Amino acid sequence: MQNIMQSRNVNLKSILKNRGLASGYSFRGKIQHIHNGGVRIIQLKDFINEYTAIGEERFLIAEENIKPKYYLETGDILFIAKGTNNFAVVFEQLDDFPTIASSALFVIKVDQKIASPEYVAWYINQSLVQNYFKTNEAGTYVTSINKTTIEEIPIALPSLKLQNQIARISLLHKKEKSIIAEVTALKDTLITNQLLKTL
Repeated sequence: MQNIMQSRNVNLKSILKNRGLASGYSFRGKIQHIHNGGVRIIQLKDFINEYTAIGEERFLIAEENIKPKYYLETGDILFIAKGTNNFAVVFEQLDDFPTIASSALFVIKVDQKIASPEYVAWYINQSLVQNYFKTNEAGTYVTSINKTTIEEIPIALPSLKLQNQIARISLLHKKEKSIIAEVTALKDTLITNQLLKTL
């Protein structure tokens, strides 16, 4: 794999699509689940595995008054702007059910001719960018990252081929860690059961 030092340093705004950075849909009141709702919504509560994935138990809401421009597409990056866990996850559309993001999230759309969404999300989650957030966060009790700070995120951008390789390796490593955790849990259960049988 070629050296990442061959990357060029850019700001996030330079690799965005037109209007490629926007906050999620803002509700006036508390978001309520509607059993037969026509739109899914992704909220902070839906992030799992230390904010590295999106769970399946999402609220449904009424589709009235929600414009299609808010509908998420595969490859959109969801960035947690509020709180201390400012991580990014790539959205994947698995069916035809429309999905939107809540206002606690920013939706980032990169130009996929030059940038891989999976790579950009991975890079945002690394310590270099996380430290950048710590020095640019606003608020005292509930911190947040504003739009300008997101636009100026420093990104080391290698070739698209290398971006895809890095994203692929990161995904495989994540799956490996998940499998190891499952195996460890099963071993713990097995050993505990064996010990109990000796009593």
